[in-house]
Amino acid sequence: MSYNISSWKTKRLEQLVIPLKSLSENAELTIKGEETIITVPLSEGRGVVGILADKNLLVREINLYGEFSGSDYRYVLLPALRESMGFLEAVLIWERGDSITRLTVKDGEVVEENVEL
Repeated sequence: MSYNISSWKTKRLEQLVIPLKSLSENAELTIKGEETIITVPLSEGRGVVGILADKNLLVREINLYGEFSGSDYRYVLLPALRESMGFLEAVLIWERGDSITRLTVKDGEVVEENVEL
């Protein structure tokens, strides 16, 4: 049984750019006006959503929770974030409050910290 995320809350998202190739070959494209919206589905959440820019994804939203979220987080999202530029701060609640993690990413440097209540 995997350990999954019950809730993902993005606190700050500033110019986070991830190489699209590092996320998924199963990305879904939607063209809206002059923007190409990319959705990389992960777990039960929307996954990673952003704008296509020169084979990179300018991230607008990350929403990861539910079944398979623990695996998607460890094996898909974290490696992609290690190749990113920009800033992300999020709080993850695991298994309905069993543990809480603060995730901070700055220019590919990923820091995960346990949060004590």
